[in-house]
Amino acid sequence: MTQSPVKSRCGFVAIIGAPNAGKSTFMNGALGEKIAIVTPKVQTTRMNMRGILTEGDTQMVFVDTPGIHKPRRQFDKAMVNAAWQASSDADAVLLLVDAQKGFNGDVQRILADIAEVKAPKILVLNKVDKMPREKLLPLMGKAGAMGVFDHIFAISALKNDRIKDVIKCLKGYMPEEPFHYDPEDLTDTPMRVIAAEVTRERAFMLLGDEIPYSVNVETVGYVVQEDGSIRIDQNILLERDGQKKIVIGKGGSMLKKIGEQARKALSEMTGAEVHLFLQVKVREGWASDPHLMRSLGLSDK
Repeated sequence: MTQSPVKSRCGFVAIIGAPNAGKSTFMNGALGEKIAIVTPKVQTTRMNMRGILTEGDTQMVFVDTPGIHKPRRQFDKAMVNAAWQASSDADAVLLLVDAQKGFNGDVQRILADIAEVKAPKILVLNKVDKMPREKLLPLMGKAGAMGVFDHIFAISALKNDRIKDVIKCLKGYMPEEPFHYDPEDLTDTPMRVIAAEVTRERAFMLLGDEIPYSVNVETVGYVVQEDGSIRIDQNILLERDGQKKIVIGKGGSMLKKIGEQARKALSEMTGAEVHLFLQVKVREGWASDPHLMRSLGLSDK
């Protein structure tokens, strides 16, 4: 008797939440590799980034989205729209909530709209390693009483605790479809875009509280050279001329530090020697530039 072939499953999982809920940390933990940048600062993620997990006959495409918040400018609105668009296109939606902050104002705004999402909804209470159990149980009870979520998990994405339980649950929601990507792929984001994100991550970590939100990084050159090393040319874009001396630093010290840390991270990521060349440029209004938003996969509408 001939056995029927094993049917593959493949689908999309949107990861949404308020800023700094741990969405990128969750995706990196699920993949076992760092794809999305992570900083302690809010609104680090600016575009939807896909991470691909293939296990056996199942492929899940995670979509890490910008934090959903009350937008103040067109760029912020485009980021929030990108997160909700990913949710409407997904086969399952993960709402990550910082358990320490609970169902605060940002989360309440998400909860008001998430009922419109047709896909199965899974609540993931993150960062539970930082709170006592006696505070967690009432939070889980409150979440269950909402009647919104198909499943509720309490995890620590940073410690990779119970991420596998969430993945096991998600597998059941993936439709029977052929794989969309090669099983060896981890992301479909071009390396030149990832390289720009790595440098922006370093700038976020090294600069003060306000400057990072005026910073964007674009890769203008990415060349694998004959000896296997990689030459990367990037522009660090600022909104105002007065920000240049802060980013460059005394005698170029800050720019050098950003470059050294980004170069090290990119070398580890690519497994190759990286030659990174940075220039600081002022591009007023870059955050409202429709061309730049479209290059990040954001709608300027």
